[in-house]
Amino acid sequence: MSGFPQLCHTEVIGTSSLGRELVAFHLASRALHEPTARLLVTAQIHAGEYVAGYVARALVRTLLEEYERDPTVSTLLRRATVTVVPLLNPDGAHFVWQRRGWVGFKGARATANGVDPNRNFPFVSIPGRRAWNSSSSRPWSPYYRGPHPLSEPECLALARLCKRARFCAAVHLHSFGGVTFFPASANPQVAHVLDVFRDVFPAAQRHHRYRPVPEPVSALCGQLDLFLLHAFGTPSATVEVSRPRFALALRPQRWLHFFSWANPPDPERWVENDVPATIRVLGALLERTRGHPLLPEHPEMAEQVPE
Repeated sequence: MSGFPQLCHTEVIGTSSLGRELVAFHLASRALHEPTARLLVTAQIHAGEYVAGYVARALVRTLLEEYERDPTVSTLLRRATVTVVPLLNPDGAHFVWQRRGWVGFKGARATANGVDPNRNFPFVSIPGRRAWNSSSSRPWSPYYRGPHPLSEPECLALARLCKRARFCAAVHLHSFGGVTFFPASANPQVAHVLDVFRDVFPAAQRHHRYRPVPEPVSALCGQLDLFLLHAFGTPSATVEVSRPRFALALRPQRWLHFFSWANPPDPERWVENDVPATIRVLGALLERTRGHPLLPEHPEMAEQVPE
C-alpha cells in the first residue's frame, strides 16, 4: 500500500501469541489526527477462513485505487477513516496453511492456544436460551472461550484499538454460508442501524445475496459483535463470505476438509460480490450512525480492556 501514502497509514496494533504482527490499514483522505468518523472492518479471526481475508485485502485495494474515480469511495474516505484489519489470527492461519487445511473443525477456528478468538471477548450473562455454538468452558470444544476474556493477545489488541478509536460501526468478514448475522437488539436505534444488512447490503451484491439472520443476544457469549455493541456502542455484523460448492458433496474425500468448505476456488467472484456491497454498507452505516457510536448498554465492559 506504499503507493498511496496520502490515503493509507499502516499500524501494528499488537502481536499474536507466537509473535506475528497484527496489522491495521487506516484509510482516509485526511490526516489521522484530524477529527473524523471511524469505521472498522475485520477479517479472518478464524484461522481457516482465508477467503474472508482475501476479500478484506481487496477492499483495501479498491478503496485506494478508486478514490477520486468512484464517487461513493471518494465520499466515504472524505467523511470517515476506514480501518481494515485483514488477518486477526495469523498463528492459526499459518498452522492451517502448513497442514494444507487438514486441521479439523477446531483447528480451523482456533488460535495457537486452542481458543476460539470469536468467543474470547468480554460478555455479560443475558437471560434466554443459549445457542449450541454460543461458547464453552471446555478446552476441547471448537467454541472454547479461553481461561478468561481477552486471554488471547490478538483479541486484546483489537479490543484496545476499539477502545481507543470508538468506531461508529463495524463489519466482520468470515466464511462460509452466504448469510449475515447481527444481534437482534430490542433497541430501536440499534435495529435501525443494523437494518442496512437487510436492505442496502444484499441489494448491492452482484452474484449472490446473503440472507440476513438476526441472532438472539442471549446466544452471543464472547462474540465480537455483541462486545462492541455493549462496551462501546458500536453496531456491527458478521458477514459469512461465499457459499459452499455443490461439487463438494460429490467428493467424499473432502467432506472433512474444512478448508475446502470455507474457501471457494474462485475468490475473485466473491470479491466482485462483496467488496462493492461492503463499501455501500459502510456508507449507509456512516449515515445512520451520523458518524458516532451509539450509547453503550454496558459501558463498564470497556473497563475490562487494559490500556
